[in-house]
Amino acid sequence: MALSSYNTKLKIGTKSYDIKDFPSILGERSALEVTTLSDDAQRYIQGIRQQSESFPFLANYDATTYAELNALSGEQECELDFSDGSKFTWNGYVSASINEGSVDSVIEMTISVTPSTVPVWAKGTT
Repeated sequence: MALSSYNTKLKIGTKSYDIKDFPSILGERSALEVTTLSDDAQRYIQGIRQQSESFPFLANYDATTYAELNALSGEQECELDFSDGSKFTWNGYVSASINEGSVDSVIEMTISVTPSTVPVWAKGTT
């Protein structure tokens, strides 16, 4: 069964933020080559997860939210909450930047979270 992205929220601390898109949170694992001279083809084992230096979340620009996010200091508790109750949780450092604009378009901002812990996924109960 598929799940719509409808009502997916980014939560920072105790406040939820409306977002327009979200990045891949847990990247794929690196491949560590373990090939020996007696192997007929290359062999690999799994290494550590490749994680982005920053998670960019696209949102509509709002001056109050922009100022609020940039006023945060230190590590923040973050969640990406899905409509079925499942979520990713992690800690990170938060900032916001206003994106480029164009004629007849909405002004958007990017909420960036630099992870300081590994995100953990939890299955929802709904």
